[in-house]
Amino acid sequence: MKNLRRFFIIIAAIFFYTIFLSSFVRNIYLSTDVGGKWGILASPVKFMAEIPSLIKRALEKPEFYAYNNTSKDGLDKFNIKGAEHYPKLLVSYKDKEFGQKFELIDLPSGKTLKQWEPDNAELYNKGFNPKNPENPEKGSDLYFFHPLLMSDSSIIVNSQLTSLLARINKDNHIMWYNNDRRYHHTTELDHEGNIYSCTRPFVSGQYDIFPEDYNSYKDILVDDAISKINPETGEILSSKSVIQILLDNGYENLLLYKGQVISDMTHLNDIQPALYNSKHWLKGDLLISCRNLSTVFLYRPSINKILWLKTGPWINQHDVDFYGKEKVVVFGNDVIREESSQGNKITLKPLYFSEKTKNNEIYVYDFAMNTVTTPYSRLMETEKIRTLTSGRCDILPNGDIFVEDTNNGRLVFGDSINKKMEYVKRIDDNYISSLFWSRLIY
Repeated sequence: MKNLRRFFIIIAAIFFYTIFLSSFVRNIYLSTDVGGKWGILASPVKFMAEIPSLIKRALEKPEFYAYNNTSKDGLDKFNIKGAEHYPKLLVSYKDKEFGQKFELIDLPSGKTLKQWEPDNAELYNKGFNPKNPENPEKGSDLYFFHPLLMSDSSIIVNSQLTSLLARINKDNHIMWYNNDRRYHHTTELDHEGNIYSCTRPFVSGQYDIFPEDYNSYKDILVDDAISKINPETGEILSSKSVIQILLDNGYENLLLYKGQVISDMTHLNDIQPALYNSKHWLKGDLLISCRNLSTVFLYRPSINKILWLKTGPWINQHDVDFYGKEKVVVFGNDVIREESSQGNKITLKPLYFSEKTKNNEIYVYDFAMNTVTTPYSRLMETEKIRTLTSGRCDILPNGDIFVEDTNNGRLVFGDSINKKMEYVKRIDDNYISSLFWSRLIY
């Protein structure tokens, strides 16, 4: 009996000790002075709490490692007929933790023309803002997305995971930075030289399709916005919520089409400014991609009007582009999101390819014909382009295609059937780097 009593006392002690330690750790991490008021106890308690994650990090490969033991490092050429007049290529990769680099490459020679190696830790510190509710923990190794090359050889990048947009000069020094909101996904120039960026405020707007209690969702709702920015100073010239744009244009049913809401309703992931006029758009119009609605639309910001909108056949797409004067191109990830909130999940994977659809797809919508075609299906299937998230594509002037298989760390150039070139950045014999939204430079 005494042994049983002693056993229960020990179990109770461990239980209450665990609760105490958990509360202590929580107070340390949530305190504005990062545990400073707890004195000498803060550091050892934080260290003990972080031991499991430190062990896990030590044993696992970093997230940007993509398994590939076959592809040749750098640009591998198979048949470059027709590639003699390809544009230049700006890539973003990591060769080690806190070692992100940007490289301008001549095509098809593969020669490196320019490289940027900014201080990753400094960029993180500049981007960290305690008001950001989704800040990664301090000391995190971040990814810097979609470098935009300027005429003075500076580049503009965002960190996606934290609140940072920065312009870095040709010598890797920061010219200016913003950390007042989250900057994410694409960065593009319009016909007037202004930047368009996908942004998220730390506190959402208030909308009548959500609960009456604004406080219940203001810190949770992902209120993506289309923001126009001065590239010389980083000053935001205008910003408009995508949710508000859809509501203003009568698309409430699109936002609520299943009678359900999620915190990330639209997931804005591309803003493509029109650089020339056509019968279907004017300079300054914007082509917009909303992943979580599987929807793209053409928007005229000067009058706050959606001119055209289409949902599918693409699913969870990334990257939309104007093509010629009558077409747009959509990179369809064509993956399915598992977001069950009731009952058992169909799969534990948050994103998955189905038995029917086993790779990404490139769609071409023709305004004049009101048709959608998939002219690069064979190449996509043969090359097994299967990035769950992200993904980029561009149709080149000669009709060839450029595709970024982001998660799997490959760039593929080819025609509708055959691969002409492939680019990877090798880390070691078994792994290559994931890529972070490459760009063609004309």
